[in-house]
Amino acid sequence: MARSIEIALVILLLVQGVLTVLTWMLNPIIVTHQTLAAGYIASSLIILSLITYVYYRGEEYDQEWIAAGIGMIVLILLLTYLKGGVV
Repeated sequence: MARSIEIALVILLLVQGVLTVLTWMLNPIIVTHQTLAAGYIASSLIILSLITYVYYRGEEYDQEWIAAGIGMIVLILLLTYLKGGVV
């Protein structure tokens, strides 16, 4: 079980890296890019809080919180993509 959470955290770190690069490449003047940046930053902060939670709790973390966090990340990215359009 601990191995699967480590894989999930590595995937979250990779997603956070991609979101950071995408945020860096956006033009802050265009309104749609501002919307995309807000969604990317919100998702990145949730990823950071999930990783901190898992490493703070050790083996005693609740899987429900991890699932809820991943669901929020997917929801934010989906809504951001639908609102902001394709980069």
